[in-house]
Amino acid sequence: RAEGVTLFLEPLNRYEDHMVNRLDEAVALCAAVGLPSVRVVADTFHMNIEEDDMHRALRAAAPYLGHVQVSDSNRYQPGAGHLDWPALVRTLLELDYRGWLALECRLRGDPVRALQQAATVLRHALPRRAAA
Repeated sequence: RAEGVTLFLEPLNRYEDHMVNRLDEAVALCAAVGLPSVRVVADTFHMNIEEDDMHRALRAAAPYLGHVQVSDSNRYQPGAGHLDWPALVRTLLELDYRGWLALECRLRGDPVRALQQAATVLRHALPRRAAA
């Protein structure tokens, strides 16, 4: 904290880790540390596996949410799986999340087209008033 560094804690799904799998578990650790420089990363791929309700989990974690990583349900780019991107983006907007959405995914198909697909899916997920 004194060095201006933020530590991000990312819950991973049960197939990759056995300690911190859900946002509420990460929030509990951040709260126990008690420093504003310790924040939670929400990763939509892991959340798709572990969270009963991704939107409720994001709302509950909002005070500690520091970063969001996006990939679809199959770990490919947004639009290659079955996640409801308009609903997820709407939830982040309702929470007034102002951080980045970072692609952390594999790319299915031609890389340029896959990245264009991801950008298009996320852009179209924005409500008209927020996209301008």
